[in-house]
Amino acid sequence: MNTKDFPIVDPARGYRFRNKFLNDQRAPSTILAFSSTMRSRLKLYWLNTVCLGMDAFFTKFVLSDERRFRWGRHFLFWFICWAFMGFIYGFLYILDKFNFLSFLEALIYLPQHMLLSYGIIYYILPEYIFKGRYWRGIAGVLILILIVAFLSPLLLNFVINPMRVALHSHVGPARSIYFSLMAGLRGSMTVAGFAVAIKLVKLWYLKKVDNERLEKEKLRSELEILKGQLHPHFMFNTLNSIYSLALKKSDYTPEAILKLSQLMRYILTECTAPAVDLYKEIQVLQNYIEMEKNRFGSRLDISVHSTGDIHNNKIPPLLLMPFLENSFKHGVNEMTDQAWISLDMDVQGSLLKFKLINGRPVENANAKDSFFVGLVNVRRRLELLYPDAHELRFMEDADAFVVALVIQLDKIKLPDAS
Repeated sequence: MNTKDFPIVDPARGYRFRNKFLNDQRAPSTILAFSSTMRSRLKLYWLNTVCLGMDAFFTKFVLSDERRFRWGRHFLFWFICWAFMGFIYGFLYILDKFNFLSFLEALIYLPQHMLLSYGIIYYILPEYIFKGRYWRGIAGVLILILIVAFLSPLLLNFVINPMRVALHSHVGPARSIYFSLMAGLRGSMTVAGFAVAIKLVKLWYLKKVDNERLEKEKLRSELEILKGQLHPHFMFNTLNSIYSLALKKSDYTPEAILKLSQLMRYILTECTAPAVDLYKEIQVLQNYIEMEKNRFGSRLDISVHSTGDIHNNKIPPLLLMPFLENSFKHGVNEMTDQAWISLDMDVQGSLLKFKLINGRPVENANAKDSFFVGLVNVRRRLELLYPDAHELRFMEDADAFVVALVIQLDKIKLPDAS
């Protein structure tokens, strides 16, 4: 017997036959293709990791209130301003060997730019503009501009010109005080304009983030309130069904109590989550239907059809229950003759189609809103959880009431926990 014919056991890859592998001419190309794919995936992984890291760093650098990040932001801004102004002033020294003087002058002018920028950002805006005292704020800005404008000729005549003379710099004839005042005014207002614009954009962004957080908290609170209103209503209807069985001394009463305990366990354990497995929600509906079938007996004709994939989707807990409760409370419970309900559920991918039809008493056919009692809650939950991802329709005629619901289950909008 030839040992070459025995399979080789490779824990990472399973069984491979040596002769088949060695005789396969495509093996080298397959290995090369696999290696190329792995390299591409690794490059994408590291690129994604680097991008996420840089995004997190720059977000923290720009928005964090930690002292080191604040100092870093301010240093970076004024360094860029200094470098830009030094480059601009450098045109005065094109024929001069002391080109570094342009950056020295930019450094000397920098405090007046800081005075105007920080004066507006940390005094005028919070003390006047943000408090609605706009005229005082405008007057304060004008005063600061005038102060900074007169600082420019003072710095030129008493600091910069003596420095130029001492270094034998050739920058052309001396400028007038008016020219110096206008030049300083233009430069300071330009720098301060950029600084204030950056500050306002940052404040706007933080306000936007805060509003989104408040909106999510409001959404979460409203959903909790709606869910809290649903649970007592649901428990009351269930207890009412068991009470009816007990009055009849029905043999189904113990079974109904057992199903009630299962429903209570579901509410206490599963309903605290924002979404549950769809098949669990359908199972709760079926348990509730079984309780009502035992209660009404032969007077109720009910058919339930469920098709599609119910095991790979999630849905908010007890979202469909109010429709079923409503059909029993305002349909079956009020009918004196043969009552009937038809429930159809179909799941295709993440699309759920829910259709519930129940008979209605003829004598209440003109009660326009009688069948909408208890459905306001679930309508609001759908609007909050599936905005632009659901379609809910109510249709009624003389002897039937129809609920047609279509939900894109993967489009659920859950409020963040943070």
